[in-house]
Amino acid sequence: MSTRYSGGQRGVRLRTEVERTGGRPASVEKVTVVTVGRISGVCWAFFGVMCLAFLPLGAGIMQVHSLPPGARVALAIVLVGGLWWGPWIYAMYLSMAVMRKGDPRLLKRGIQGTAEVLSAKATNTVIQEGEFAWEAPRLYKYRLRVSIPGKAPYETNCAICASGIHQGQVVHVAVSKHNRHRVTIDVGQGTKGGSRTARPVAGAGAMTSGSPATRVDFSTAFGGTGQSSHGEAQRLSMLTQLGQLHSQGVLTDAEFAAQKAQILGE
Repeated sequence: MSTRYSGGQRGVRLRTEVERTGGRPASVEKVTVVTVGRISGVCWAFFGVMCLAFLPLGAGIMQVHSLPPGARVALAIVLVGGLWWGPWIYAMYLSMAVMRKGDPRLLKRGIQGTAEVLSAKATNTVIQEGEFAWEAPRLYKYRLRVSIPGKAPYETNCAICASGIHQGQVVHVAVSKHNRHRVTIDVGQGTKGGSRTARPVAGAGAMTSGSPATRVDFSTAFGGTGQSSHGEAQRLSMLTQLGQLHSQGVLTDAEFAAQKAQILGE
């Protein structure tokens, strides 16, 4: 018997394997989830602390009289500078290269997989790179159920400046080889002049959680070519649904044209 507990925002998952004999836990595994957003938050927090602590730390190093004066100065510059500006540089890298640009390096070198979008949320954050704030791309947070070869599906978060990704959509993702909770969504950031829209998985459209991808067969769902007692209203509804499936990437251009012709009786 297996029981799983999800820590949600805490990023902690407890997994307890319970033996049937005696009902006592056989093992408890605690896993700390490290996402890009949390790494960035830690970097900014550490930078803030060092803004206050760099003077006392530098003064303390200068009091180490066992070292020559030149070595103390060099050590103070390297240590204080590294601890102070290192987190800031890395936080800026995560903001600009990972969140704004979609981490093209990870998309190229990471493990390729797919993910179902469990939730999509637009934040109040924009990431500027020289433009005005109203021109800068907005940051979106997505909750994903990721599937990669050789691993059981798992849930994680992805923060990226890419809109138009909807709950239930299945998208292509890349996962870090060293941290499976570092995930980016393929929105064309690996190509020059990418569309910044998610590339949907072929044959997978909008889904409910845990359900397989399905395609709609209009010929059987609405009675042949759409000739029914509801007449034009029924046909209009069918065309509207067909257009939505085409825009979501569920249907290819050829499939869309064929289904449309079938509905119209052409």
